[in-house]
Amino acid sequence: MNITELKYRSVAINPLAVIDRIIADLELSQTQYEDATESYNAVADVLKKINPELRPSIFPQGSMRLGTTVRPIQGERFDLDMVCWLFVSGKIHTPDQVFNHVWDTLGQNETYRQMRVKKNRCIRLEYAPDRKFYLDVTPAVPDWAQTDLLYVPDRERKKWCSSHPKAFCDDFFKKAAETLPTIRPDVLIANARSATFLNASAYVEPMPEFGAFEKTPLQRIVQMLKRDRDVYFQEDTAHRPSSILLTTIITQSYSSLINQSFRDLLEFVVRVVEKLPEFIFVTGEPGARKFHVINPVNSQEDFAEGWNEQHYKRFRIWHGRVTASLQSLQKSKGLGQDVMFNRLSESFGKDNVVRAAKAFGADTSALHEASKLRIAGGAVGSVGAVVPKTIYFGSEK
Repeated sequence: MNITELKYRSVAINPLAVIDRIIADLELSQTQYEDATESYNAVADVLKKINPELRPSIFPQGSMRLGTTVRPIQGERFDLDMVCWLFVSGKIHTPDQVFNHVWDTLGQNETYRQMRVKKNRCIRLEYAPDRKFYLDVTPAVPDWAQTDLLYVPDRERKKWCSSHPKAFCDDFFKKAAETLPTIRPDVLIANARSATFLNASAYVEPMPEFGAFEKTPLQRIVQMLKRDRDVYFQEDTAHRPSSILLTTIITQSYSSLINQSFRDLLEFVVRVVEKLPEFIFVTGEPGARKFHVINPVNSQEDFAEGWNEQHYKRFRIWHGRVTASLQSLQKSKGLGQDVMFNRLSESFGKDNVVRAAKAFGADTSALHEASKLRIAGGAVGSVGAVVPKTIYFGSEK
């Protein structure tokens, strides 16, 4: 079936809504999420058996905490992350000692003993292929100079590396995501709710509930670009920008534009993507340049520390391609759904677009009949006037 042969109900479909649905299909399913949560809790139960005097604190980090998981391509598995923080001094204990302490504790469990794999900064638990994910456990200790930071071991360099995963998510990313784009009053867009996360318990911070992953625009932009990056760099993983680097510059670009107004959300997304290179800082002379993306909550951490000229060149080529694709999609507005769907298929594949558009058309009708799509004062929100039969990027409620 040709993509232009699709028949839709009489609704105006924003291209971002189709992208939103495609990305939703690339996340952990509810069954997978529940499986991951069960595994997280089981590992935490084992880690809690570490000497109580070490006051272990266990919490999720990375894409699980951010709500930006994206299924890897080519049969790879989700890479999920947790931290095991121990109340010991990194001045007294070496990175290897703390790493091996967590390694040995996991080895006391017969199941995890066979699953353990040593990585540079974490211990990977390799589940059976049908589980569709890894679980990476990162040992950590308090920062002896600043109590709100922590150190993680770098085994290759035999040193402690400063990090701040909770603040990156909760104070930087999550707070940015809570501020939603302002759309001019003549344009109505659907509401997008920010994710909510449960507070940490005394020992083990629970995983966010699956229902908390109804996405904000910032989360969706991160997921969209992570997926595009994975496809583009699948044959060149050595130069693939890391997820933490991408998430940082996307959030900074997003925040730099949040006080401006836009005709529609697609215009806002395009501008966020266009500005990304502005948040990669370049120093030094041509041929010997250094590239920097400093962790906004920890100035000791540079996410572009390992970059060279080739990393930057490959990033700019990829960035130019994905920007041109979004600009082309923006120009398709008003030219008919067949043009829009064909341009979407160039980036996301015809089958993904067809499947998302079909499901989306049915859902739009149900949402409108329930009168749950609203706008508040020109900004994305959950209160205000009922929206006509049009749905836009963000979560549907």
